[in-house]
Amino acid sequence: MDFSTVDLALSSLARRRPPLSTEVLDLSARLSSLLPSHDDDDDDEAEYVRGALRLVELGSIVDGGGGGTAVRWEPMAVGLRLIVDYLSDRTSELRVPSSSCRPPGGGVYADGPRVPEVVAPGGGEEGDDGTTTSSSSSRRRGRIRSRRNRAKTTTTTTTTKTNYPSPVLGLMLSLPSIVDANVEHPEPRVRSLVASVVGAHALYATSLLLLDDRVDDDDDDDDDGHGGGWLPSSGAISEIQAGRRRIHAAILRSLRLHFRMKAPVVVDDDDDDVGGGADDGTKKKTTTSSSRRTSRASDGALDDTTGWRALETNLVALAGYVDGCVHASYVDEEYGLFVVVDPPPPSPRDDDDDDDDDRSWFLPGLRMCCVSHVNRHVRAAGAALVGAIVGSCARMTSSSSSAAASGRRVVVAHPLLVDVDSGFRKVVGDALGATLADNWSQVRMAGSVLCRGYVTALMGMAGDGGGEKAGKEEEEATAFEEAMGDLVPMLLPRMCLNRFYLAQGVKLYSQETWRLVFGPHPSSSAAHPDEGALHSSEGARGGGGLGAVARNAAPLCRYYSKMCDADNHAVREAACQGVAELAQKVGRHPIYAECLSPYVTMLLQALLMCFHDESWPVRDEACLACGTFCIAYPDECRPELPTLFDRWTEQLTDQIWSVREDAAVALGDAIAAYGPDMLGKVLTVIRASIPAAREQPAMSREEYKKLQNDAGELA
Repeated sequence: MDFSTVDLALSSLARRRPPLSTEVLDLSARLSSLLPSHDDDDDDEAEYVRGALRLVELGSIVDGGGGGTAVRWEPMAVGLRLIVDYLSDRTSELRVPSSSCRPPGGGVYADGPRVPEVVAPGGGEEGDDGTTTSSSSSRRRGRIRSRRNRAKTTTTTTTTKTNYPSPVLGLMLSLPSIVDANVEHPEPRVRSLVASVVGAHALYATSLLLLDDRVDDDDDDDDDGHGGGWLPSSGAISEIQAGRRRIHAAILRSLRLHFRMKAPVVVDDDDDDVGGGADDGTKKKTTTSSSRRTSRASDGALDDTTGWRALETNLVALAGYVDGCVHASYVDEEYGLFVVVDPPPPSPRDDDDDDDDDRSWFLPGLRMCCVSHVNRHVRAAGAALVGAIVGSCARMTSSSSSAAASGRRVVVAHPLLVDVDSGFRKVVGDALGATLADNWSQVRMAGSVLCRGYVTALMGMAGDGGGEKAGKEEEEATAFEEAMGDLVPMLLPRMCLNRFYLAQGVKLYSQETWRLVFGPHPSSSAAHPDEGALHSSEGARGGGGLGAVARNAAPLCRYYSKMCDADNHAVREAACQGVAELAQKVGRHPIYAECLSPYVTMLLQALLMCFHDESWPVRDEACLACGTFCIAYPDECRPELPTLFDRWTEQLTDQIWSVREDAAVALGDAIAAYGPDMLGKVLTVIRASIPAAREQPAMSREEYKKLQNDAGELA
């Protein structure tokens, strides 16, 4: 199945094997014929919406073919994809005030096309991340326009006979039931699309609250600047908001259930609830029988690579919901989720799923998903949810003054993000510390997105007066250090190392974050090769990124040394590159060099350990880094010089040519650092090694091939 565009999704139905029912294929062909139409026909729009809902319905019933036992999920998935695309178009037609839209770069980060993009109100054809809307969406945007004429909603292709004044109104009122029924669907692709529907529904629903003017039901049909003549009445908007809150409640119920799925538990055969491992202090009914089984919702063993049932998609769905609440802030509506209180005593009714007043489970469960959950998809989705909540806090802070002027209740968001006693701030810190150092690049990328959102939000708050420091201390610190406070020793080393990480997405994104936080290179264009590296400008506050690194040399060097012994070879390679950068940038700086001097011995020991690494890029980077340190700190490196000389000369005979080359470069750096004494030792090695080449037997082409991937055995 191809869900990249709506037309490709529809055409995919005809290629499924075994074939889908005739009704599904005929309906998909009819919907495909509506896509390129440019007629402003309300009947066509109503038919399109009914067709999408009918596809969802057909994916929810038993297929009549093949004995009537198989439920085909494909029609439901395509129907949900059409609904997301349709609501995105309709949201863009609501010309809400521009100040209420999400800032550039908004939206929920997800793993590629698993969660299609939700377009913000007033958004353009091309997003800030380079993604563009589908061609079918652009074609249909010119056709699907909201009109006041009440469209007929009864047709032979649907079993629903309810009449609504507008197709979008009927769709919005139907979606809560669809989401509630399929939020834990067994097919992960359906769950991902349900998560997208949640975000699209919340975005359209809350965008309605931003409209300054409403068209009365009895007014004549005209374009009033909102993109269409028909606008829902106050009663219809209230129904839509009630449905939005119903969707939110369904997601929270499912999340709470999945937070408790931590391990196999012993349950009574007559107990239909899920037990064991609850963070909220509740105890479930157990049995002393010898029969032990997993949670009923787990469908057997769960591992680290497949989806963890509906937990991942529930997290993404809630993130989409949070990001879609553009009218004010999700934190404003659900502030109780972020207040850490003691959980209430267990209820004698033993029906915790109905206890909506207890929110103490949310923050511990969210922290568990980001930090310690075994599944990488769940950890990445948890980071996406935390990032969406951070963005919600930032939106509320920026709009709090206007809200206060209008008399609306304002919840101050600053304590959630900056107060050291805030439970949510602790969750953010733990999530950043874990995801930015995760072995999976997918999770590390999600943590990098969260890092940029959180850092820029706090720096913006500090610039608006959220943080207060004065005098000489303020002048000696960068805006990043002032805004992040006690998180700097944890966060800065991870931000530095990820600029060298092997995965290109993580590396380039982290370098761009560094430029956003500490400013561009002072003497170059954006294409400068050192643009994402350490640099210091005379006019930069606190010395820029270089000054921040020098002042935090202790935690940075400890982190680099630890990462040189990490299990992941990509992390070890990045750590060696980071150590080399410290020697190159900080070690040669006239002011900051002394900040790194006490930690040279510790860094050298970490590099010496990497000389015998099984990964040749790690050995290569360790060679170069040690040579750079000898130039920057010759006195500190002198005690280790005999060991270094032995390692360099050993690398001259490495089977990898680039390792041999860089070992020679490192010996040249040592000669530059220690002069004639080192030159004499190197010449002795050269005089002994070069003539030895005559003793090496000639290698024919066939013998050379035998060394390359066992080619000789395959011949």
